[in-house]
Amino acid sequence: MPLNVFAFYNGLNEQTKGYPYLKRYGNLINQLALFQVSIQNNGTLVGRPSRQLINEAHAMGIKVFLVVSNLTQSGQFSTALLGRLVRDHDFANLVWRNIRNLLVEYQCDGINFDLEKAAPQDRSLFSQLIQSWSDMFHRSNFLVTIDVPAKDSDDPQDPWKGSFDYKLIGQAVDGVILMTYEEHWPASPPGSVASIPWVTSILNYAIANIPRQKIYMGIPLYGYDWPERGGAKVIGYQRAAELARRHGAPLHWDAIQHSLYFRYEVMGVRHTVYFEDPRSLRDKLNLATQKDIRGVALWEMNLSYPSLWEILQTYV
Repeated sequence: MPLNVFAFYNGLNEQTKGYPYLKRYGNLINQLALFQVSIQNNGTLVGRPSRQLINEAHAMGIKVFLVVSNLTQSGQFSTALLGRLVRDHDFANLVWRNIRNLLVEYQCDGINFDLEKAAPQDRSLFSQLIQSWSDMFHRSNFLVTIDVPAKDSDDPQDPWKGSFDYKLIGQAVDGVILMTYEEHWPASPPGSVASIPWVTSILNYAIANIPRQKIYMGIPLYGYDWPERGGAKVIGYQRAAELARRHGAPLHWDAIQHSLYFRYEVMGVRHTVYFEDPRSLRDKLNLATQKDIRGVALWEMNLSYPSLWEILQTYV
């Protein structure tokens, strides 16, 4: 079966690096998720999408989703906000109505929940909230998708992943986006953000708990540049390739992680860069195809490059 493509569009208007790729390759995208609208402490929503952007996507046959998150202005996921949402039914209903009204006003097709860092002790309440909201959105003829942290086993006490009950959430929604990235992150040692062995173990766990036709495997379009002193920065394929050229750094293929990496030095500081490229992309698309899941979710379109879409074309 061809893979569905769920593409995260980081921005709410046409002034993004991802927009030209949407215009050129939109025919390869099934669902476009506009990031981001955030829930405020008073229940209102901040962020309004561009009608032109939505209309253009619809004209290409793409279903448009609004990403709604619990991100604060400082860029942190609010555990306190989720704690109130799962306990205060009046507040939860107010937020639901505000989201529904926004979807209606902008003629969107569905919602993508990016609700992260619920307290582990709120696991069952969080599942109930997703089930309740999903039922209400379905009755209003909207599709429901949710982003879930990557995990290959269930530890209900895990501070980041414990609140996500794959089985219950998977039953409630139409699509589950596995955030199969950040295996290595800015504070970790250098390595692939999504090695094939790691992604495979997460997919296997997801398939055991969520219907395959609902699963989207997250595909990162980025890597990290780690200085030896710590504090890595995100780097996309084109910038990484240019950086390696500029420093005359040979590219190496990590056959275990299925990722490109290189090392360079600047002002006496040694750096290690792991990044995703066309070869690692193809390996991930092959894995998604072998596992017979619904599709892949690209994070995110601002980090696009032409050969990404050319490869994608052969899978969708």
